[in-house]
Amino acid sequence: MRRKRWKWPLFSMLGLVILLLLFAGLIINYVGYKNVKLIWLLNTSDQSIVRMEAEGEYLTKVKNGNGQELLKERMKSEGWTFEFQEGSGYYFKKANQEALVTTRQIWNRHYIVYDVNDNVVDLSDARK
Repeated sequence: MRRKRWKWPLFSMLGLVILLLLFAGLIINYVGYKNVKLIWLLNTSDQSIVRMEAEGEYLTKVKNGNGQELLKERMKSEGWTFEFQEGSGYYFKKANQEALVTTRQIWNRHYIVYDVNDNVVDLSDARK
């Protein structure tokens, strides 16, 4: 009986590792592998806004406040003037152009997607 004592802790640890891998797989499946890479990029680099796969969509991580101020600052640096906000839509104007940027929180309260209507401006840090 003494020789089989090692099996219980070994199989318990193996079961725990399998459960953790399944849990991580479920999270990655829910969020999407490409989005997990973008989240990793936001957390490990100095980039504040990254381009997503869909045209006109950008991902940002909320730091010190809300992501709306970051949006307004980025649009201002591109020469756009903030006009007004209606719900989750932000309206900007530049010369004779108008832009609508909608925002939505995804996965949890820490990440926001900016959806630029007609992709009139590139908000990502990669453009620099």
